Formats: sequence, structure tokens, C-alpha cells
Amino acid sequence: MQEISVPEITDYEVFVKVKAAGICLSDAHYRAGISPVSFTPLTFGHKVPGIVEKSGSKVTNVKEGDSVAFHYLITCGRCHHCSSGNEQFCPDGKMIGHHTNGGYAEYIAVHGRNAIILPESIHLNKAQH
Repeated sequence: MQEISVPEITDYEVFVKVKAAGICLSDAHYRAGISPVSFTPLTFGHKVPGIVEKSGSKVTNVKEGDSVAFHYLITCGRCHHCSSGNEQFCPDGKMIGHHTNGGYAEYIAVHGRNAIILPESIHLNKAQH
């Protein structure tokens, strides 16, 4: 465990209180040094649900208090691949917890278009962190 800075957000990002974080084999590979990471120190974790605490001024799909999870791939949203539904081929694609800090933290800042509102049947306000 380490102390890390609370992330700042841009106009296009959301600031989320992490309520849980799944462990993926890729996280285990990064930790073991089997797969290289983009920079160190790096906070792992790309399977992240939480509660939106703040939204940037340009975010329209989620709001404060929403329970969300994230699509792990952050893309440009503008190229041919992104606009044709093939964002996995975006030349600017970055993976949360691999190319950017992830969700093994109290808070995470992620582009708003990556936030997906969870159904009311998932009660994140009751989850312990």
C-alpha cells in the first residue's frame, strides 16, 4: 500500500469513488513483470465500479451520484475506428490500469464516455472499500 495523489479531472472526465476492483490475469502479469507496463509507479486495476463524485463540465452521460463501471479501453473517440464501432483498433487507445492509473485506489479519474451507468439492482452504496 502506498499513498498516491487524488486525481484531478478535465472537463471530459469523471471523478469516481472506487467501491471495488476486480483482479484480472493481466494485473497479475504486470505485477510479476511478465508483461511490461507503460510507466512506474502505476496503479493497476481496470475492472472498476464506483460512485461518480464529480463530473467535468463536458460530461453528459453520467452525473454525480450515479453508480458506474468503466469500459477499460480509453480511445480518441474521433478516428475512423472509433466512429465505426471498432475502437479496439484506435491508434491512440490506452488501457486503464496499464497505460493510465487504474482502480486499485480510493478514487479514479476516467474519460466520461468510458463510464457506464449500472442498473439499480447493483447497490454500490452498500459496498465496502
